[in-house]
Amino acid sequence: MNIILWPRKKVRRQMNSKGFSSIVGAIFMMLIVWVLASAYFIFTMSQNTIYNAAVREKHLLDIERMSESVKLLDANCSVTADDNVNVAALIQNTGPSSIQFITSWVYVSNNTWANYNFSKLTVAVKGGDTCTLNITMRVDGVCTNGNYYMAPWLITARGNKIALPKLAALTNALVIAQTTQGIGALAMDFQDFVYYNVTGSTLDNFPSGAPGYAVSSAGNNIAFRIILTNLDPSERSITLYSSSVFFSIFPTTPQQVRGTYWYIVNVDDTGVISSTYTNVTLPFNVPTAVYFASNHAIEPRSPFIGSKPLFTGTAPVNLALIGTIGDSPFGQNIPFVSIQINS
Repeated sequence: MNIILWPRKKVRRQMNSKGFSSIVGAIFMMLIVWVLASAYFIFTMSQNTIYNAAVREKHLLDIERMSESVKLLDANCSVTADDNVNVAALIQNTGPSSIQFITSWVYVSNNTWANYNFSKLTVAVKGGDTCTLNITMRVDGVCTNGNYYMAPWLITARGNKIALPKLAALTNALVIAQTTQGIGALAMDFQDFVYYNVTGSTLDNFPSGAPGYAVSSAGNNIAFRIILTNLDPSERSITLYSSSVFFSIFPTTPQQVRGTYWYIVNVDDTGVISSTYTNVTLPFNVPTAVYFASNHAIEPRSPFIGSKPLFTGTAPVNLALIGTIGDSPFGQNIPFVSIQINS
């Protein structure tokens, strides 16, 4: 009887070889997973480090930006030539750190048009120091005979926006318009206020006259010339009616006052006063001479009659103006000067 054992031994060796390969494969897979997990962990840690550094840098930038403090000592904005706007400013750095201005902007507009532009800057101001900026920027469409609202501002290297105040951001005419808002749209030229002696219906020494603050009437009729400028922010025309009047108040006694009236009149290029009256129109931002000489409001059946001072001495005077602004009723009183009338 024969017993064959070789096949069994061969099978055992095959089974041992397969088990070893499985163990090696498992270990290799674990190594791969460990390497991948380690790489992902290291990548995550590096990204977290980069993020934390960026957050710290941003917080530091925010702190530096909030520490910037600027005081505007003076500012002005004007049209220096067609298509050119000049921005001038005196600025003090009141913060502890240096400030660098990198960009200036200006926005220009009126009722029907708007445009803007910017200019690069390289201006650094140390803490506590002041600097003067004088920047000319090209803004297409701006012209020297126009009136505009102007809004300039500055940008710092840390991202702060420094806006210049609106009053300084307007042309000269509109700056004046802001100051007249409390009393109305009309402004008077106080430097060019004159009076005339009147002979018949003619203004003597026309057109120059004499300073209106000291009047010598010698008992004659007199007239006053006032330069008015319409500074209505909406740029509407103003029309003055015949009831517009220049009047004085003379404090002759403690209990009573006396007055004299000079109503609005028309005067031609030779200094002759018209016996009738046509409404005077004041275009926007055009200085216009307005004359007052009649002792009553001129109407179709009530022609011009001259007026003379009824009293002498110091007198405060008022300008009461009645008419329309655009299509709306208009009225303005200007308490503007005091005069001395001598006999």
